[in-house]
Amino acid sequence: MLPVKRQIVRLSSDDRRRKIAEAALSCLQEVGHSGLTARRVAATAGMSLGHITYHFKDMAQVLTEAFDLAAQRVQAAGQAALAQSGGTAAERLDRYLRAGFDSTLMTPAQLRLRVDMWSAALMRPEVAQIERDLYTAQRATIESLLDQMAANYATDRIPAVADMIMATLDGLWLDWLRRGDEAAVRNGLDGCVLFARLRLGGS
Repeated sequence: MLPVKRQIVRLSSDDRRRKIAEAALSCLQEVGHSGLTARRVAATAGMSLGHITYHFKDMAQVLTEAFDLAAQRVQAAGQAALAQSGGTAAERLDRYLRAGFDSTLMTPAQLRLRVDMWSAALMRPEVAQIERDLYTAQRATIESLLDQMAANYATDRIPAVADMIMATLDGLWLDWLRRGDEAAVRNGLDGCVLFARLRLGGS
């Protein structure tokens, strides 16, 4: 019987970069950005150290791409919630807010990553830009949903309501990290939607 030849799958350059970013993201969830090293990322990706240095000019670029990947996943969760059909504008807002706190995102590793991203943003402008872009995208979506909810007389209140919701979301992340109280998170999200309804007077 002839031996079976194993098929070698060769990854494109973009696929290798993606795999390295995913490995770096996994490392960030485990050890944080202060413990991120090229050797650790290479081992996690199952690649040689040379692949890291070939595809990225330095570890700062690896870090940035990993955080960008994390931000993309948060955005994708929200957009998937909005893709569900049906419901009033308030119910769609509720779905969107809860998507950011589902079981895949509310894990110790993911929470560590979120706080680590905030910390890295204080020192690295490129990470700060990723955080700003994520904030801007989320706020724009929330304001769009609030606009759909608002009665005609209350549209000028939308920016203030969006401010409150965005600040509450950040607070809920930190509170979950501190206490791990799922009921408190649910209550906070309920409060965001209720506040929007009361202030905007719409559906």
